[in-house]
Amino acid sequence: MSTERSHRTDDRAAALWADARLAGGLAPSQQAALEAWLSGRPDRQALLERHERLLADPAMLLAAKRVSRQGEAGRPARRAPLFPWVTASGLVAASLACLVLVDSMPRGERIRGEQGRVEAITLGDGSTVRLNGTSEVRADLRRRARALHLKGEGFFEVAADKNRPFTVDAGDVRVTAVGTRFNVEQHDTPDGPLVEVAVLEGVVEVVPKKGSVTRVKAGERVRVLKGAVQHAVLDRAEDETALPAWTQGWLELDEASMLSVIDDLNRATGVKVELTSRAMGQALVSGRFAYGQPENALAAIARLHGYKLTRQGPDRYVMSEG
Repeated sequence: MSTERSHRTDDRAAALWADARLAGGLAPSQQAALEAWLSGRPDRQALLERHERLLADPAMLLAAKRVSRQGEAGRPARRAPLFPWVTASGLVAASLACLVLVDSMPRGERIRGEQGRVEAITLGDGSTVRLNGTSEVRADLRRRARALHLKGEGFFEVAADKNRPFTVDAGDVRVTAVGTRFNVEQHDTPDGPLVEVAVLEGVVEVVPKKGSVTRVKAGERVRVLKGAVQHAVLDRAEDETALPAWTQGWLELDEASMLSVIDDLNRATGVKVELTSRAMGQALVSGRFAYGQPENALAAIARLHGYKLTRQGPDRYVMSEG
């Protein structure tokens, strides 16, 4: 994630925390989330203090009253609130703070990951997101719902809020949680788009488009392909409390198609691989490989299936039947 995006994300979260504290204090769970967000980050502490000073500024309070009177008179306000989930007493102040700080940002923040770097990004509700490589997520946090749209792969640690479901849409699959930790991966296969959901803590509900609800508990995973749900347990029991392998630089495969493996390596490392036949894309791959050495991973996979790997240039390879 770029430094500029990280700063804008932190700036937005600091505005939310400042408004919540000004509105009458934080619940214990919110206070814990705030302390976790601030831990070891003096830059975030400075941002929070700046926003608190901004919201306490007499000129800002006067402007808030004027906007409030305009709304009551039926006239349109300058801008719809960017953070509609804050408490009613802090709503106008938060809206004005957003006007000053992130006026050009569209509703629903888009966060993009970076190849070779995994960073935990804290959302305004205290939840965190980690993105694999060039994956991206659009987060739209509202008063009664938290809706995220994912492209690629992400790991989500959800701040509990039973009144505001947390949903992640990946293609035609929706994953819903209240407070839990889970991974969602989306990629192409020879048979079409596949979405895999692995739950490390809590319970989520997985709903394919035009399909029924499947509950997935900690230690379980599902794969959704063409609306069909395949249920299984995670490979290792410790996965229930650990972070996913990809957040620690490992590519773990369990009968993944060659096409999805190539898609995963490209997303995470930028490596591009051309297969010389369509049938090769359906070959299944299992194993554990280091993202930091994609060529070694490709060479091992090629040996496993008797394929030939040829380097065509920086980060470009051709895999052919030997």
